[in-house]
Amino acid sequence: MAILGASDVADYFLAMQNALGTSGPINNMKMQKLCYYAQGFALAKLQQPLFFDHIEAWQHGPVVPSLWNKYKDFGYKPLPAPDRTIDHKGFSWEIRGLLHEVAHSYGHLSDWELRNKTRMESPWLDTPDGAAITHQRMRNFFGALVEENAQSRQRDARGTIGQELVAQMMNDPVFMEMTRQGLEDLDAGRYYTLEEVRRELDDI
Repeated sequence: MAILGASDVADYFLAMQNALGTSGPINNMKMQKLCYYAQGFALAKLQQPLFFDHIEAWQHGPVVPSLWNKYKDFGYKPLPAPDRTIDHKGFSWEIRGLLHEVAHSYGHLSDWELRNKTRMESPWLDTPDGAAITHQRMRNFFGALVEENAQSRQRDARGTIGQELVAQMMNDPVFMEMTRQGLEDLDAGRYYTLEEVRRELDDI
C-alpha cells in the first residue's frame, strides 16, 4: 500500500464529499478529525500509516499541523474543493474503502461533535498537550475499536439467525404441538430422559 500525504487524504475527502455522504460543510476542524480517524483505522486495519504527517494533541483535539497551516486562513469557513484533479489511481481499493467507511461513520457529525468525541478517547487523553500522538497509541485504541465492532456484528448476526429460527419454529405445527405437550407434561410433573426424548423424535 502506498503511503500518501495528509494533504492527499484531505483533497480526497473534499473532492468526494458528495459521494462520501458527509453532512454539512467540511471546515478545518472537521477535516482534522476525519484525517485522524482515517489514520487510526489505517493503522489498525491495514497495519501501516495512511500518511507520513504526524498528528499532535492540541487543545481542541487531534490535529495534523501541516493541514492546519494549509487551511488556517479559512477559520471555521467551509474548505473549497481542491484546485487539482484527484488521481484516483493513487488510492488503492482498500484505501478508498477505508476513507468511505470513515466518512460514513463520522462525516455526519459536526466539527464540534467530532472535537468533543476525540477529546474523550485515549490517544488524545494520554498524550501531553502539544506532543505527537504516537502510532502505537492509535493502533492500540483503534485496534480495540475494530475488534469490538467485529464482535458486535457477530452478536447481531447470531441474533438475526436466532430470530429467523424462532420464526420458522413458530410456524411449524409439529414443533408447536411438541412444545404444548412438553409444557403440559412439565406442569403435571412428568419428566423424560434425553434417551426417551430421542426415541420420541425418531418416531415422528
